[in-house]
Amino acid sequence: MGKFGLLVSGVLLGLASFAFAQQAGSVNPLCSMVQALASNWGIIMALVMVILGGMVIAAGVMNLVQGKFAFVLAVVIGGTVLLIAAYRLMDAAGNQLNTLAKNCQGAQIEFVKPVAKVD
Repeated sequence: MGKFGLLVSGVLLGLASFAFAQQAGSVNPLCSMVQALASNWGIIMALVMVILGGMVIAAGVMNLVQGKFAFVLAVVIGGTVLLIAAYRLMDAAGNQLNTLAKNCQGAQIEFVKPVAKVD
């Protein structure tokens, strides 16, 4: 069920991105989607960090309630390391996304529509 839920949420996010990109009025919807993601990357990164941090805190509290202090220490230290790694990874991805958005804005690749040939 977890993989299916991840697949469905990924598809819905992709569809929402394309729908948002179509509203931008650009020639290339893929380029608009990249620009929309680049402009909203800070919010996306903050939401992911809050969700991951909440999971670490919840796991720590559950182990603390059960009296497993060694597990609490492992969860807090391991969770902190994972949060820092995830933040650095998402920050680097945001920089690459901004670069791609700037390059895409400069190129503006258009779709070529075929026309009927008249003889």
